[in-house]
Amino acid sequence: MLSNRILNQLPQADIERLLPSLEPVSLAAGERLTETGEIAPFVYFPENSIISCQADMQDGKSAEVGMVGKDGVAGLPALFGSRPSVHSLTVTIAGSALRLRREVLERELSRGKGLQQTLARYVGDYVAQVGQRAACAILHRMEQRFAVWLLMVTDRLDSAGVEITQERIAEHLGVRRAGIAVVAHELQMLGAIAYTRGHLRVVNRPLLEKVACECYGALAVGARPSHQI
Repeated sequence: MLSNRILNQLPQADIERLLPSLEPVSLAAGERLTETGEIAPFVYFPENSIISCQADMQDGKSAEVGMVGKDGVAGLPALFGSRPSVHSLTVTIAGSALRLRREVLERELSRGKGLQQTLARYVGDYVAQVGQRAACAILHRMEQRFAVWLLMVTDRLDSAGVEITQERIAEHLGVRRAGIAVVAHELQMLGAIAYTRGHLRVVNRPLLEKVACECYGALAVGARPSHQI
């Protein structure tokens, strides 16, 4: 069974056609997969990696507007033909993924209703995520946003531990590193997380969910992590 949920939802005939074209790749943390304005040559189906869709500003700042793990597919503009990417794609958490050439996806979309329907459902979920996170960034405090982001990451990893620096977390949330350092320290003192340089672990998930705003309930993926905290 494949790890990516989108691929696992496809009818058998569709997945059998796609399998020979799905290329296993190893993604490194911080790797840029697609630049803003580029016509992406691939779409990515993460397995145990996480890919971030980043809105890049002219002054060099950026913020994450969407997160894709094993629940989805990264490179949505490819679903609508040869259109330039509005956002860049960056690897948040290193790991494996399956990538598919854009022209293969376009061909398969014209052949199978199963693939069309599965991706259409996912596009709806992804658009809802982007909208909810935009509202969250405007209306909610940094510690709430940090908690939501961390819960979303651990959901997609099925793991309580995350290998990531405070600097990279700040880049994803579009805030200063100093602010993330303060929030991480507060959550550690509260007993919700444990943090050492480059490694963050959720030690009390129910407590972290209390810190998170209502947006986590709207953004949570279907399956909860299998680990117990």
